[in-house]
Amino acid sequence: SRAQAEVLRLQAEDLKREDGLRHWSLRVRHISDVMKLAFELAIAVIALVALIAVVSAMWMAAHDGGLVIDAFNVPTDMAARGLTGQVVAAQLQDKLSAMQNQTDSARPAASYSNNWGDDIKVEIPDTGVSIGETYHYLAKWLGHQTHITGEVFRTDAGIAVTARTGEDAVTVLGDANQLDSLLQQAAEAVYERTQPYRFASFLRQRGPSQFRRATAIYQQLAVDGAPMDRLWAHVGLSA
Repeated sequence: SRAQAEVLRLQAEDLKREDGLRHWSLRVRHISDVMKLAFELAIAVIALVALIAVVSAMWMAAHDGGLVIDAFNVPTDMAARGLTGQVVAAQLQDKLSAMQNQTDSARPAASYSNNWGDDIKVEIPDTGVSIGETYHYLAKWLGHQTHITGEVFRTDAGIAVTARTGEDAVTVLGDANQLDSLLQQAAEAVYERTQPYRFASFLRQRGPSQFRRATAIYQQLAVDGAPMDRLWAHVGLSA
């Protein structure tokens, strides 16, 4: 009958509507699952990149054997004239870098137990927690950097410059207008204490007047140096 046909039509429309809603729900669920998977993959990628960055930073810190110069303590009147502790540290850095560049040696860098090579930098004070500060602590914890601290202070006769590497310190005295010369002397003392073989090679290159001093350093290394230093000291003495 017509009534039954109408009922069947309405039921078919309801089924079609329900089927459409079901398909729409499945599509929404599929899109949601895809977005959830994409989000989880993005989180995994970010975590992996962060892990690689941390491991890389720790590896670099563990192999960091550079020379780090901290800002010196200086008199307030010197700082007021622009000779701040960071400026003094930078001048010392320049002198150490110049000596390093002037040193010509056949000895491989990897044979030095304390080798900072060309990695000489001034430590710039940082505040708060930053990537640079975090690496600084990692290098201090895991690495074997050489740190130089020091100060410039006034004496009755002029000024004094002290530079120290760990517990080893050297102080040079002079007139107030001889800061550059005093920093050169301090740099040479640091170079001799931290890189004795290279310093001896540096002296040899300055001419015959420095041969005796260079020979004395080679002789000392041949007796008291590390095994590799003793070997190369004999090479230096035979040259």
